[in-house]
Amino acid sequence: MDLRRYAQPLRPSPPALMGRAHGGAGAPRLEMGLAMGPAIGACLPGGRLPLGVLHALEPAPGAEVQHGAVVAGFAARVLARIAGTWLWVAAKGDLHAPGLVACGLDPARLVLAAARDDAAVLATMETALRGGAFAAVVGEAGRLPRLAARRLQLACRRHGCTGLLLHRWPYGRPAGAAEEAPKGQSGEQSSAVTRWRIGAVASGDIFAPPRWRLELLHARGGVPGEWIVEAGERDAPDLVCVVAELADLAAAPQRRRLG
Repeated sequence: MDLRRYAQPLRPSPPALMGRAHGGAGAPRLEMGLAMGPAIGACLPGGRLPLGVLHALEPAPGAEVQHGAVVAGFAARVLARIAGTWLWVAAKGDLHAPGLVACGLDPARLVLAAARDDAAVLATMETALRGGAFAAVVGEAGRLPRLAARRLQLACRRHGCTGLLLHRWPYGRPAGAAEEAPKGQSGEQSSAVTRWRIGAVASGDIFAPPRWRLELLHARGGVPGEWIVEAGERDAPDLVCVVAELADLAAAPQRRRLG
């Protein structure tokens, strides 16, 4: 299926929100990423969330593993700051349209694709990333094998497209699936540029922006960290605002070496 025909009619967002892609010799390259504030930026390569690469997002343990609403909301806010059109691939099509709009997404720029299982989700993601029609591709899958992660990352880097893999088991975690992969043995950790764990945190005010417990488990060229963050305003320069810093960043490089 040629996914480009679904992206062409959709209008782009202001280009200032996205790093510019460069042609010339070699693959496209994005020279900037999304700002996340100085505290989180200190843990990320280049001080920003890089674009044009693969990121893995997993939910905190509990019911979130099935419904995936918190991780989806965070991913939607990332997409809203990336110019162009986006593809969202999932085996269970239960995205809440009003919720996406509240996250800043323009539904006219979002293409939804249904897949029968995790393997089909990953295959569709790779096809879309290699096609170059979308600025970002989101996929929901429970498992991400090492080889599939490498293929997705290569497709992102070669074509300058951002990939977001959202871990989710909509019908329950299958028997025998570990809650957490051992350190150093995760396909995402070796191939995805960043790997995050995201959980909901009470904000204390029904009208306040959503809050998350954001844990950076792995960052290529960076260090781990953990924070309580609040969603930034739509026109704010940073994707999130740090409310509380939970990790001892001074000890993070040492933890990384020991891990």
